[in-house]
Amino acid sequence: MKFGEYLKNRRTELGWTQPDAAAKASIEQSYLSKLETGKSFPSEDVYQRLVEAFALDTEAMVGALYPAELDRLREIEAVRKHLLQREHDTRSITRRWLYAGLGALILGGGLVGLAQIDRGGAATHYTYQSEGVIRPGESADVFDDLDENPQLRARADEQQIFIPEMRGPAFTETVPEGRREWHLVGANAVLVPAKFGWALIPGFALIIGGLGCFFISWRRP
Repeated sequence: MKFGEYLKNRRTELGWTQPDAAAKASIEQSYLSKLETGKSFPSEDVYQRLVEAFALDTEAMVGALYPAELDRLREIEAVRKHLLQREHDTRSITRRWLYAGLGALILGGGLVGLAQIDRGGAATHYTYQSEGVIRPGESADVFDDLDENPQLRARADEQQIFIPEMRGPAFTETVPEGRREWHLVGANAVLVPAKFGWALIPGFALIIGGLGCFFISWRRP
């Protein structure tokens, strides 16, 4: 909106004629007409008279006028003060958007990087089997005669474990009652999920959000 149009609209809101308004502002009617048609712009003194007579709100006016109009009113101290404050506020908001975008990009990049640490995939798991606990002083093949020894059958505690690393055809594990002999009985391929796969989606979301923050800061007037 142009300054003259803003002034005329305000005069109309107050229900004044041009002569009435000029008299209240202590200026010539012809000068007021030039102000309303944009042929002239007020000086510091005239602007103060208009503010008092029309009850002008400089902050509201600054928000309503075209930038080119404000440039022509910049020599007026009250207008210049509001323009400087608005420019400061705009720079401050722009910086906040930039900081938010930078933080989102850093965090998003960190999450995407975290997701690449362990990408999962196919892996081989080995199956080991133990017939039971071998007590101290017993031989490793004590459970070979299960079918002929009812007492051993009562002690038998067959277990299987699945581990991702090959530990040879057999290995020994110490347990509270003695030890267990684990024997390799098979191997199979399994699909291992990525340990930090969950971080990929929020990571990309933060990166996109960060770029959006930069775009907003660039498009802000």
